[in-house]
Amino acid sequence: MKTLAYATATLLATLASGVVSTASFLFVYQGETPEELLK
Repeated sequence: MKTLAYATATLLATLASGVVSTASFLFVYQGETPEELLK
Protein backbone atom coordinates (compact mmCIF):
# COMPACT_ATOMS: atom_id res chain seq x y z
CA MET A 1 0.00 0.00 0.00
CA LYS A 2 2.86 2.38 0.80
CA THR A 3 4.40 1.72 -2.59
CA LEU A 4 1.16 2.61 -4.37
CA ALA A 5 0.85 5.85 -2.36
CA TYR A 6 4.47 6.75 -3.11
CA ALA A 7 4.05 6.04 -6.82
CA THR A 8 0.84 8.10 -6.96
CA ALA A 9 2.45 11.03 -5.15
CA THR A 10 5.47 10.90 -7.46
CA LEU A 11 3.27 10.80 -10.55
CA LEU A 12 1.16 13.75 -9.38
CA ALA A 13 4.23 15.79 -8.45
CA THR A 14 5.78 15.14 -11.86
CA LEU A 15 2.56 16.07 -13.62
CA ALA A 16 2.18 19.27 -11.59
CA SER A 17 5.78 20.22 -12.29
CA GLY A 18 5.26 19.75 -16.01
CA VAL A 19 2.07 21.83 -16.03
CA VAL A 20 3.69 24.69 -14.10
CA SER A 21 6.80 24.65 -16.29
CA THR A 22 4.73 24.75 -19.48
CA ALA A 23 2.50 27.55 -18.20
CA SER A 24 5.52 29.58 -17.08
CA PHE A 25 7.25 29.11 -20.42
CA LEU A 26 4.15 30.19 -22.35
CA PHE A 27 3.58 33.19 -20.09
CA VAL A 28 7.16 34.46 -20.37
CA TYR A 29 7.48 33.93 -24.13
CA GLN A 30 4.02 35.06 -25.25
CA GLY A 31 5.36 37.83 -27.47
CA GLU A 32 4.48 41.51 -27.70
CA THR A 33 2.75 43.30 -24.84
CA PRO A 34 -0.53 44.94 -25.90
CA GLU A 35 -0.48 48.76 -25.99
CA GLU A 36 -3.28 48.95 -23.40
CA LEU A 37 -1.02 47.35 -20.79
CA LEU A 38 1.87 49.73 -21.44
CA LYS A 39 -0.10 52.88 -20.52
